[in-house]
Amino acid sequence: MQPASTLNERASCKIRSMIDLTLLHINDLHGRISQLSRIATLVRQIHAEVESAGGYCLFVDAGDSEDTTLLESSLTKGSAMEAILRAAGCDYVALGNAIPIRYGQQAVTGLARSYGRPLLCANMKEADGRLVAGLQPFAIETSGSLRIGLIGLTAPMESYTIFKLRMEQPEAVLPGLISEAKEQSAKTIVLLSHLGSAVDQAVAEKVEGIDVIIGAHDHRELDPPLCVKNTIIAQTGDFGRFLGRLDLKIDPDTGKVLRHEGRLIPITEDIPLDLQTQQAFEAEQKRAHAIMDREIGILSDPIELFDDRECSAGNLLADALLERAKEAELALVLTGHWETGLEAGALTQGALFTAIRSAANPGTTGLTGDQILEFLHAALKPENAARQPRELRGRPVGAPHVAGARVRYSDDLEQIDVEINGKPLEKGRRYIVASTDVELSDYVNYLVIPDREIEFEVPTIMPEVLEDHITKHSPIQSPEAGRVLSRAK
Repeated sequence: MQPASTLNERASCKIRSMIDLTLLHINDLHGRISQLSRIATLVRQIHAEVESAGGYCLFVDAGDSEDTTLLESSLTKGSAMEAILRAAGCDYVALGNAIPIRYGQQAVTGLARSYGRPLLCANMKEADGRLVAGLQPFAIETSGSLRIGLIGLTAPMESYTIFKLRMEQPEAVLPGLISEAKEQSAKTIVLLSHLGSAVDQAVAEKVEGIDVIIGAHDHRELDPPLCVKNTIIAQTGDFGRFLGRLDLKIDPDTGKVLRHEGRLIPITEDIPLDLQTQQAFEAEQKRAHAIMDREIGILSDPIELFDDRECSAGNLLADALLERAKEAELALVLTGHWETGLEAGALTQGALFTAIRSAANPGTTGLTGDQILEFLHAALKPENAARQPRELRGRPVGAPHVAGARVRYSDDLEQIDVEINGKPLEKGRRYIVASTDVELSDYVNYLVIPDREIEFEVPTIMPEVLEDHITKHSPIQSPEAGRVLSRAK
């Protein structure tokens, strides 16, 4: 038996020969530019400190930096954020759901183009099995003698079926990806996961060979990181409130993590803004302004927005939907798509996209007269119109609006009379209805229609529907009112 002192000396030598790797990470930034700029300041400081001490540092984003609440992101279908992330020093970005769920897979190439390299995501594929353009399943990063395999996955949400995407489950694809990365000499496996922390823990339980999971999607703060079997799981919450720091001591021979220390660093206003990040943001603002300044039509009257009653903004949107859906007999829409009304006069694309940032997709579906009444009965309740579901980013659901129909109702909603194209609604008849994935969603929950039963026009979004309508009919007058009225009025 060897003396304890000899074993301790060998263990100490082993630790000294370890590779020091620091992973800096963010997730679910959702357009918070100032926070990203402060994070970039810290990243550059930490990166310099780690490298001066002989270690290696990577800065990664686990997805959803983009958001429609940021005008530059909205106008560019998210690509502005990728350009800003690149300037902030981000080494790898995983695909979240914010962009493909709104704009479809066609928008992913724009993200990759602005970022300067493909985003990491292995489980989003076209119907024919090809990986969506603008993505790569994994990347190999060399840190000294260590090769790290970084794999990306995004949540396989049912809503992607409207884009005819084939989403693969994490447990099905990860073993093959890990093997493939190791065949390319990767020893340490890092998963950039936009799956949610519950799925991350399940993956760590079921799939061997993942050393670290950098998580996202459910906006959870993990401080300190979780350890599930042999996998470390870290996540920073949301909105750039924290920068995650995970310091690893890695065996250069096996790639295994022998020690780790993780924490969340608060991002406070006293941290200076990063010059390179700010310059990239200014460049994206100029790009956005070039888009915004294009005139698309004339408004003869102001387009007013009210969330608790019929208004010209809701009626204009309903008219645009009904005209676009050639076979539809009526349109049903809520004012929650809108942010503000529009002033009379020349209308630019920027003014329109500022007033309505909804990324909902127009579509048509068949509804019975009874289903239309069910929708209206829920939508006409003031307490429902005032609700602010998370998916609408702080906007109320708003009042219901129609085109091709007239609605009269009693204040207690015991009586709702509907005429469609001048004829009384027939409860048992099936009507072709134009609407969007908002009105018929489970989070609005008035009348939930599965996406597979709706014929969506993708990747078209609601600002584009309105832009086409306004351009075609300019000058636009205030739409006909009196479509949805209480009998007391």
